[in-house]
Amino acid sequence: MNFTEFRLMIRHAINKYRKIILIAILIVCIVIAVNMFLKINPEPVERETTYEPHQSIMDSAVSTPKSVQDPIEEMIAKYVKACNDADFPLAFSYLSKDCREFAFDNDLETFKAHVFTKIPLPKEYSIQSYSTIYIDGNRFYIYEVKYTDDLLATGLTNAEYAFTSEKMTFYYDNNELMMTVGDYIYHNDIKSMSENEYMKVDVIDKTVRYSTEEYTLRISNKSEHTIVISDGEELDEIVLQLPNEQRKATGTRDIVIEPNSSMEYTFSFQKFVDDGDESSVVRFNSVRVMDQYSGTSDEVPEEVRKSEIDNAVAKFTMEVSAKG
Repeated sequence: MNFTEFRLMIRHAINKYRKIILIAILIVCIVIAVNMFLKINPEPVERETTYEPHQSIMDSAVSTPKSVQDPIEEMIAKYVKACNDADFPLAFSYLSKDCREFAFDNDLETFKAHVFTKIPLPKEYSIQSYSTIYIDGNRFYIYEVKYTDDLLATGLTNAEYAFTSEKMTFYYDNNELMMTVGDYIYHNDIKSMSENEYMKVDVIDKTVRYSTEEYTLRISNKSEHTIVISDGEELDEIVLQLPNEQRKATGTRDIVIEPNSSMEYTFSFQKFVDDGDESSVVRFNSVRVMDQYSGTSDEVPEEVRKSEIDNAVAKFTMEVSAKG
């Protein structure tokens, strides 16, 4: 077959199958056009949501029982509505008795100040179970409640909105659901005591918030000498003992007890209530019974301070139980 015969054969085939060829070309063009359109306008990807408001953040295997979920949601809804409506007495009444007393000193103005830091204007909110803990055999359900602006009303995008949040806790007391806010968890009258020949320490109470434990102690000096608990001269003067570590008291100031006198102090320690550790004792690591004490001001020479410590009547460690 020469070249001329080959051309004639091709032309004959084109004429014979013209319609089929045109349809095939049209299909190819359509496919190319569709592909180009999809590249320019990709189909939006729908994000998978795993939002489970009653599944614990701390342990995804733990969820709030279904019988408790609706009562918790209803209580939060009532509380936030009352705050949004500025009906502060009603919102305050939803809190447990001990939350009103130990978180807000039974003072409505103190509670209002708290609300203004979280919900200064009417807010939307979302909830998320954070953890579940057991206290004296009773289950406490800890939720994080996040307050946001109404995004549709404000026109803000997902990338530029602020929020506030707080921990709320729910538990049953005599078959009635109780609620606490402001990260407050519970209060305990410990009433433990430790004593030696020089001093006596009484634990009056313990207040637990989500990330702190506070202990109110009465420290009594039984001696005729000045007793120094902390003044910055020693390391780790006041600590909370945990199973594998100790936590220093935050914001510790000079604690000096005059002869034959008593003082009350509140000590705060960083500790998350759901960390699985139990506090055992509050410990004073460097108690000094001083024959002479000039203080620690800049006016007191270092050699004087050192000499007074070296000549202390007694030095010892004292601890008192942190358990109820």
